[in-house]
Amino acid sequence: MIKVLLSSILLFLMASVPLFALSDLTSQPNIVALSETEKAWLREHPTIKVGMDSTYAPYEWMNQNGTYVGMAVDYLHLLERKLGVHFEIIKGKSWSQIIEMGKKGEIDMITSIVQTPERLKYFTFSDPYRETQTMIVDKGEGAFIGSLEHLTHKRVAVEKGYFTQEALAKKYSTIQLVLANNILEALTFVMEGKADAYVGDLSAINYAIKNNGLETLRFSGHTEFSSQHRFAFPKSHTEFASIITKAMASISKEESDAIFNRWLGMRIERGIRAETLIKYSAGVVCLFLLFGYWYYRLHCEIKYRKAVELRECRRNSVLEMIAKMLPLPVILESIVKEVEEQNPHMICSILLLDEEKKYFCDIIGPSLPDFYNEAIKGVLIGESVGSCGTAAYRKERVIVENIATHPYWEAYKEIALRAGVQSCWSEPIFASDETVLGTFAIYHAKPQTPSLADNMLIEQSANLARIAIEKSRVATQLKASEELYRHLTEEVSDVIWKTNRDLIITYISPSDEHLRGYEASEVIGHHVFEMFTQEGISIILDNMKRRAEAEKNGIRTNFATYEVQHRCKDGKLIWGEIISKPERNEKGEITGYHGITREVSERKAMQDRVQQLAFYDPLTKLPNRLLLKERLNHVMYEMKRTKKYSALFFIDLDNFKSLNDTQGHSVGDILLCQVADRLMRCVREVDTVARFGGDEFVVILDALHEDKESSTKQAQTIAEKMRLSVSALYLLSIPGEENEHVVEHRCTASIGVLVFNSEEGSQDDLLKRADTAMYNAKEAGRDQICFYDREA
Repeated sequence: MIKVLLSSILLFLMASVPLFALSDLTSQPNIVALSETEKAWLREHPTIKVGMDSTYAPYEWMNQNGTYVGMAVDYLHLLERKLGVHFEIIKGKSWSQIIEMGKKGEIDMITSIVQTPERLKYFTFSDPYRETQTMIVDKGEGAFIGSLEHLTHKRVAVEKGYFTQEALAKKYSTIQLVLANNILEALTFVMEGKADAYVGDLSAINYAIKNNGLETLRFSGHTEFSSQHRFAFPKSHTEFASIITKAMASISKEESDAIFNRWLGMRIERGIRAETLIKYSAGVVCLFLLFGYWYYRLHCEIKYRKAVELRECRRNSVLEMIAKMLPLPVILESIVKEVEEQNPHMICSILLLDEEKKYFCDIIGPSLPDFYNEAIKGVLIGESVGSCGTAAYRKERVIVENIATHPYWEAYKEIALRAGVQSCWSEPIFASDETVLGTFAIYHAKPQTPSLADNMLIEQSANLARIAIEKSRVATQLKASEELYRHLTEEVSDVIWKTNRDLIITYISPSDEHLRGYEASEVIGHHVFEMFTQEGISIILDNMKRRAEAEKNGIRTNFATYEVQHRCKDGKLIWGEIISKPERNEKGEITGYHGITREVSERKAMQDRVQQLAFYDPLTKLPNRLLLKERLNHVMYEMKRTKKYSALFFIDLDNFKSLNDTQGHSVGDILLCQVADRLMRCVREVDTVARFGGDEFVVILDALHEDKESSTKQAQTIAEKMRLSVSALYLLSIPGEENEHVVEHRCTASIGVLVFNSEEGSQDDLLKRADTAMYNAKEAGRDQICFYDREA
């Protein structure tokens, strides 16, 4: 009893020290270097909504008083002091509900979340701030499980919505998942036999077992997965993600260690219970044997726990170096040295592949001789190219227990033996996209076979190296991207610009000086409409009106492209193509616009010429058959929406051939132009007058009336107006050798009329019916109007 009391006092003191340390550290806030945009974001969001798991001890959970506590909460308190904001933790929601709220952007941040491919579709993740191993727990009966491969067709409990559910379902589809609401329920399933095992976070398991009287459960193996605790932000919160990344990077090692030690510094050191109850005493010898066995198992588990803790501390140290963005060679060498310090009999190295993944270009092996490292550099990977070359080529772990006798080392064993190594285990370092970045290798001075713990060590070390390499490459790519952005904005002919929501220009690239003659200082702070003609302003206003209507109907718009005329400093007008995209805040509201402008004056002129040649009659300048059919198709489409009738006129000039024969085709051309002009004056702007060919014209009267009889009367009125206009006297000016003379001519027209709706056939059917009506008008004596009669 006294021993238990003393142990309790000691544990209390151990738990109290980090509390005082944490209090002391948080009283000294660090300055976080934020951009003006990030500072503005924080001012706009003094209170930040945070989602967290209410049952995920010791990382985050709600205590008996209804208050959230745990490691993540301590990090939030520290960030509050550094950033001057307030985090409001959402209560009364399950973990699955928190994830759904994050996907919808209803909260600003989620804590203690593990990154998965599915979650990357919705969230931006911070770098990991803590990483622990994912372990297997069973009821404590029978043999140890060892790994997930031994759980095929078994029932495994996992928390619903946790990353373990997604990971196991994807990679181990033969495992039968038993979903629980929290870790305590999952462990209870194992206790009650409703599940064969549980897979989850090491520290969370440790805490749950200790605080819920579940000491009969045991750790029965490990997995290849690790819990990398991160912060997650909705995709729209890019500024906030950057702010938290900077704030976390400013947290010192002492501050982080204080939080870690407060919640995870205590471990449960327990032995493996004797499995069989002794029903009958077998004598003193049997008792000693039983005690010896128990002591041995206790020793193994303590050793295993300490190894796990050491690995976790080592990983945390490296992750802090990664967060501080130290040079990649420094981080990789630290990974190698820490493994060697904890395992003095091991010699480690990291080999990196070139960009084409063909040969080893960088060697990190501080404990290997220089001649050996130089010999490996530049070696092509492939089958039987040592342990590392083969592992990188095969994309799988390669274990060579004895270099002197293994065929993979036939070409390299002399230099390896000269370097004093006789075994080599190599693990490929995989990128997130499953490509090989390099290898992590462990050498021994004597032939050696890896244990289960060794396999775990090499796998975790390779994973740490992966994080460091990918982080370094992202930083390199970011620097290249910034350099590219500078080139794109300052050294291209296109003008890059940005405005606020009121269309006041806030940025414009130097290219505008070459395009319009204005320096950036003359444009920034002015309204964009000052750039354009009145017609161009109307085009942009119409586009903005359509965008606003779409947004009001819940349709989010993105890029918009339009061509408008721009005013130059010298007074000249040029055509410019504008590609614009709105910028939005976290609520989806438009806060501004950005885009590019390029000159298209020459292209615009060419398009106008091509448009004229392709769609208009070169003599009368009226639409030709091609454009007529396009407009008729549009009218037929609109009729389905408006339910109104339209009319189609087929007009043929009477006795036109005689004029050509007596006066010549040039005079006939003059007459056709005047007829076209008279027909155009008889219709509305929305109607179409087209030259169908020769002396034939087609007229489309669009959207007359919903009632056919009313539409027919309107068509009759306009047709009569056309007939009278065409039959009026023509004065045709004919150029002569000395001077021109005027020829008087009278011309009539036969007009066929079809009043139709959207259900009366194809374009060809409508034109044929109007043509038939026109021939009926000619047969009736010419200079007549005849309506198409289906029954006739």
